[in-house]
Amino acid sequence: MNPDKYKKSQIIFGSAGGFTNLVNEYHLLENGQLYHKKSTDTSFAELSKQDTDSVKILFAKTKILLETNKGFREPENMYYFIKFKHDSVTNEIIWGASKESTPAKAKDLYKELMNLVHLK
Repeated sequence: MNPDKYKKSQIIFGSAGGFTNLVNEYHLLENGQLYHKKSTDTSFAELSKQDTDSVKILFAKTKILLETNKGFREPENMYYFIKFKHDSVTNEIIWGASKESTPAKAKDLYKELMNLVHLK
């Protein structure tokens, strides 16, 4: 399954910027499958399948975060992002590494999502 062609909801998260402006992104699909892709890659790498209950909780947290922080975009040279994609609509939150104005819940959710990647 290619996340670009996936019809249901997905959470896209990762980091970008710096000298090379490399984008490092992960796609967590509603079915629990996790993928990784760098901007230099031509295709997605399939990572692990996540627990259904955990995925439901992460999707709920992401929806709430993006609804309560709609339009928060404060990137810096290095930045982080969390996006929620459903159909053709994508909502996102973007923040710089040293931004103190970044909602704490965004940083917490980002850590939680990144734990999925490191638990493989």
